[in-house]
Amino acid sequence: MNPYEEFYETAFEYLKRFAFPEEWLAIDTVMSKQELFTMMTVDRLKEAAMGQLSDCMNFPMSTATGIVDRLVKKGYIERGKSDSDRRIVVISLTEKGKAITRDMKTMILSYIQKAYDVLDDGERETLLAIVDKVTASFRKQEEEKGQDQKERNQVRKIEIE
Repeated sequence: MNPYEEFYETAFEYLKRFAFPEEWLAIDTVMSKQELFTMMTVDRLKEAAMGQLSDCMNFPMSTATGIVDRLVKKGYIERGKSDSDRRIVVISLTEKGKAITRDMKTMILSYIQKAYDVLDDGERETLLAIVDKVTASFRKQEEEKGQDQKERNQVRKIEIE
């Protein structure tokens, strides 16, 4: 087994406990992971225009709109008008949506605290440095991929003699 496969096997075994705890079962029957992610994003932003939300979630506008439509129907998100520009539609969490995101944050923070508590100060610093380094690497790959896509989408001028 190569080191990547070994890391995968170990990470998968432990991450499934973190990513799919029993507490998520009740929420899983109510909404999708994309819907939860959308609600957590709206919670962080407090109020967001659809374009802003689409950018933050890295979803196409059509996907973000579909997710928001479902969440509005379920009563977790509401649409309204921007105070600064009445033409802009903004979305925000309803009280029901705020309660779900509050419960989610509490659960996630409890898992983080459990992990944090078993590490000493040096290990915490090392862990954060590793997470920062890996995240920066992923971000760089995404930026390069976006730049490649922009270059492919540019109009090319062909000189005709």
